Amino acid sequence: MSAFMKENRTIKDGEKLVNALTQMIEENLDTRKWDLHLGFTASSRRGNATAIYESPRCRVSFSYSQQQRPEHDELSVEFGRLHAANEMPFMKYQGEECRCWHNFVDPLRFLDDLSAEHAKEQFVMPKGVPSVIEAFSHSEAAKKTLNEFPPLYAVTLQSVIWKHYGQRLFDLFDLRRPELWEKYRRFIKEYYRLLGMKASFGPPYENIC
Repeated sequence: MSAFMKENRTIKDGEKLVNALTQMIEENLDTRKWDLHLGFTASSRRGNATAIYESPRCRVSFSYSQQQRPEHDELSVEFGRLHAANEMPFMKYQGEECRCWHNFVDPLRFLDDLSAEHAKEQFVMPKGVPSVIEAFSHSEAAKKTLNEFPPLYAVTLQSVIWKHYGQRLFDLFDLRRPELWEKYRRFIKEYYRLLGMKASFGPPYENIC
């Protein structure tokens, strides 16, 4: 566990904040095992920092946002294919505006072999998440970490997810697996049609690339 990140969360030096973020990530995730290396970083004086790791298969973005208290700090984790932009969630790809960074929950529903209909049913349930996430969230250690420093909880959750799904998770975003991506794209299109969710900003949720 990285106490360094929590203790240095108010650093104004962007490079040091990024270093604290990457230290927390690499202490809790075996990036080398998954052939991930640091490919891009960014920071701001407002206490935000981003670290993007990449492999021949995909990119993984960790975006830290500092709030007034450490127990309210946030860390979002998103997956992208190799063409995903460093600092923009949307891009034009093959002539169409699309979302190039993706939450990690929808891919897990797909990898759990849920149909779009069953994925919708899971979404509207009280917990609304795949079983691996729900099981992790119920552990006492996870609850303690979430209450004390949510960014560390987010990284630890990724460790559990990566161990559970293995290479299948990273393969989903591999540009060399177009058939798999097309199957996922069709799943997402039907899933969001059933949910009836409309994006308030940017391309429709089902426009992914």
